[in-house]
Amino acid sequence: MLHLEKLSCGYGNLTVIEELSIHITKSEIFALIGANGAGKSSTIMSIAGHVSVKSGKIIFKGVDITKTPVTKRVQLGIALAPEGRRLFTDMTVSENLAMGGYSLPVKRLTRNRDKVLELFPRLGERIDQQASILSGGEQQMLAIGRALMAEPELLIIDELSLGLMPKVIDLCYMAISTLRQQGVTILLVEQNTSRALEVADRICVLESGRDVWQGTAKNARNDPELITAYLGLNQEQTAAGGNNA
Repeated sequence: MLHLEKLSCGYGNLTVIEELSIHITKSEIFALIGANGAGKSSTIMSIAGHVSVKSGKIIFKGVDITKTPVTKRVQLGIALAPEGRRLFTDMTVSENLAMGGYSLPVKRLTRNRDKVLELFPRLGERIDQQASILSGGEQQMLAIGRALMAEPELLIIDELSLGLMPKVIDLCYMAISTLRQQGVTILLVEQNTSRALEVADRICVLESGRDVWQGTAKNARNDPELITAYLGLNQEQTAAGGNNA
């Protein structure tokens, strides 16, 4: 589905990510994990087309999209639910969803909206309310829903659980598990390491713009050195994650 080949990216003269290589297969959840400043958001923003690639390649479904414009990447099947949601706050829930599928015919737009409201019933209850008055959890649901309106094959979610109540986090993680079952591939950036390890098939740990570990979430939970050095978890937390996986 997605292959980064020695990707280096950054802003102006600043290189944030250096020669990162990862591959993500269809219908899996792949998590990028690391501390603030590790380069997680820069990585996914380069995949979405918002951060300049300095060297290396981004291959999506066998096609080199390194220099492909953002709008074309959306049409190819890549959608982003960004950190901070970045909703159109003066628009309603319905209007925000419509913006996510702005390039689609009306019939597909309606069908996709129905799917989003089935995934997040709470949005249906708020359908005519402005995004600005939604709770943080409802705004996150709307950000994900807006991305889904474009019918992505690869859904990128930046900081899924940031600032959310535990019950809302549970709902969001249930939703992405459902999406995986429906064939959507998910690239997840998450600081809540224990939750990421519960749901992810594989992970990549970043530190200061470099890949320091890649493998299955199961192997990560069973690696005491990795847990101590990079994941910020204790044995009880990883055991709980393993039981919930």
